[in-house]
Amino acid sequence: MKPTLFILIFLAFTSLALSVPPGPAVAVVSKVILDVQHKEVDRDWTKAQRGETLSSGDRVKTGSKSVAVVKFKDNSLVRVREESELTVTGESRNSAFSKSVNVQKGAVGFNIQKQNPDEEFRFTSPTSVASIRGTGGKFSSHEDSDTLVVTEGVVEFTNQRSSQSVEVRAGFTAISRPDGTIESRPSTPEERSEALQSSRKAEQDNKMEFEFRDNRGNKKELKIDYK
Repeated sequence: MKPTLFILIFLAFTSLALSVPPGPAVAVVSKVILDVQHKEVDRDWTKAQRGETLSSGDRVKTGSKSVAVVKFKDNSLVRVREESELTVTGESRNSAFSKSVNVQKGAVGFNIQKQNPDEEFRFTSPTSVASIRGTGGKFSSHEDSDTLVVTEGVVEFTNQRSSQSVEVRAGFTAISRPDGTIESRPSTPEERSEALQSSRKAEQDNKMEFEFRDNRGNKKELKIDYK
């Protein structure tokens, strides 16, 4: 093969590789407080910005005393607590769009909109899966156990090691452990109070804000109200 032809083929393949689009848009970062980082697939961590789009496979993490709010396309909210890390993914099937949040470590509060019959919203970890149709509460993942506190609605909580499941209703707390055990019990007042604080339903204001720059470099704000 001639060197010139080889170079042309190499450049063509390189161009195709660089033009591979990211995964489908899943959510946006609607609020950033202090140290919040965002990582796109195959890229380094960068400082997260309010209004930044999250594609399927993107990761978000928070530092000490830091919080991020992630708003999904269906207006569901996930509040990423301090020193937490998660990955968001989404999958389209016909007109349905299912979402998943994999919590690598830490805790999230959530207010999930009611899902259509052919859609789902899941929280996952190496130990557990929480399947949600529309509810609020808090999910945390640590080395010794996963804890789910439900403040509204019903969640099916499954231990991935043993495949055992429990139905967790509002006012109950479930604990799933790496040894395969899982249990549900009434929430303590402290657990319920912390879950309500973590989910912060007041964040669900049906608004989304974006920051961008025009062709002159001036900063602009775009506000979208949802009905």
